[in-house]
Amino acid sequence: MGSVCIQIVEGNPHLRSLLGWHLQQGGFSVVQSPDLHHARELFQSRQPNLVILDSELPDGDGIEFCRWIGQQQQALILMLSARSSEADIVTGLRAGADDYLTKPFGMQEFLARVEALTRRSRSPVAPAAPRLWQFQNRSGSAPSTPQRRSDRTDTARI
Repeated sequence: MGSVCIQIVEGNPHLRSLLGWHLQQGGFSVVQSPDLHHARELFQSRQPNLVILDSELPDGDGIEFCRWIGQQQQALILMLSARSSEADIVTGLRAGADDYLTKPFGMQEFLARVEALTRRSRSPVAPAAPRLWQFQNRSGSAPSTPQRRSDRTDTARI
């Protein structure tokens, strides 16, 4: 995992240090930024595979930095935030975050999420074409006309 570079952008120095220590123990290369100004410079010079990004930083909004990262290069983003409403989570994900973790969180969950995200960065795959979901009728062929819900055999609950 030493080839995976993780940038931590966290305003709280104690949390930033703790996260960095655990990630280094896991074999990751870690760089740390206390604010957005430093984060931009470090991001451009180190080109990390994963950015762990606090949504609220001393000198600006992490959501805007998340959007900025998306314009620069492909890097995965794990957003950390004390904001836990569904609207806040959706805003973070739509801004470009690949995952969103609300504070407070457990270290094991944090590390598991980092491991899951970095697995993606180690296995480059061409972006998939958008999926068009096609439902089949009982005969196994795609229906030519829209069906009533009671006619479908593929009903699934969310």
